[in-house]
Parts: sequence; structure tokens; C-alpha cells
Amino acid sequence: MLVAYLIGLSAGLVPALSTGPVFLTLVQNAIDHGFKKAIYFVVGVALTDTSIILLTWLGLSQLSDGSEPPAELSIGGGLLLILFGLVFIFKKEKEQKPAAPSSTHLQKFGLFTQAIMLNAINPIIWGFWAAISNYAITEFNDNTSELLFFLGVLNMVWVTDVLKAYYAQKLNKYLNEKFKRYLRIGIGSILTILGLKLIVEFWLN
Repeated sequence: MLVAYLIGLSAGLVPALSTGPVFLTLVQNAIDHGFKKAIYFVVGVALTDTSIILLTWLGLSQLSDGSEPPAELSIGGGLLLILFGLVFIFKKEKEQKPAAPSSTHLQKFGLFTQAIMLNAINPIIWGFWAAISNYAITEFNDNTSELLFFLGVLNMVWVTDVLKAYYAQKLNKYLNEKFKRYLRIGIGSILTILGLKLIVEFWLN
């Protein structure tokens, strides 16, 4: 059973080291809002990943058979990436003032919701977790080993996401406002391009 968990840790390196939309958005949020608030984004990602695994593993989604994600995910995911990208590009810096408690809670909820939306509607995420679920079902003979495998994958993702947020926030103090503005535009442009790519690939297929 320990072997299943260790294999899961190894498999978790794939999403942990990827530099997709979730990674870019996490880094930008950590720079903009700080480590403590970025953790709410990490929790949203973790909750969505766990839910998708349950859906694919329990056979409640057509993705569990390894088929292509539904077309609606490509359209919805593409539009969502474009939306987030444009927000980053055109977002204007506000004068730094102490945030009111209600504003702080709203920011935390916004980051949590943003993570769920970005993760849940991304067909690449669904495809990856579907493949992971299929591997677990094929490779292991009992539910306990499968669960330990999933736990290993998720633990690797959770730990590395927290570290990404932590070090992105640490990096913030070394960046001037001009560089952070260019960074935000760059990340927003990448998200927009990835969104357009999803939509174009859907229409070409």
C-alpha cells in the first residue's frame, strides 16, 4: 500500500511542475494579494481536483472511460481563460490602502471561486485526472491502494501549490511596479492565447 502512495507522489509531479493557466493565475494572485489570501485559491484548486477525481473514479462522468472531454468544456474553458486574461491585462493598480474586513473576506471568496471556475471548466484538467483515474483502476487491485495512490498525487500537488504561492509572494518585494505591470500583461496574454487555442481547436475538430 505504501508503494501505491509513493507512485502517487511521483505521478503528482506532472501537474505539480506544469506551467498551465492554474499555475500562472496562482503566481499572479500571490503577487497581487499575498501568500495568506493566495491559499484560498490553492484550497479552491484542491477541492476541484478532489471532486473531479471522485467523479472520474466512481464512474459518474463520461471521462472515466478515457474519452475526450465534452465540447462544452472547450468552449466554456476557452471563454473563461480569455476573461481572466483580459482582467489581468487591463487591471489597473489601486493606491495601497488598508483593506476593510468585508473587502478582505470578499477577496478571499473571490480567489476561492476563481480557482474552482478555472479548474472545473478546463478540459485539460479533466483529461489529466481521467487518465490518472484509469491508471489507478487498471494498476491496483483494491480500493485502499487506489485511494492511497490518489492521496499521493493530491498531496504532491497541494504541497507544491502552497510553495509556489509562498515563493511568489517572497518574490514580490523584489519587483518594482513597472515590472509587475508587465508581468501581469504577460500572464494575461498567455491566458488569453490559451483560451483562444481551446476555442479554435474545438471549431477545427
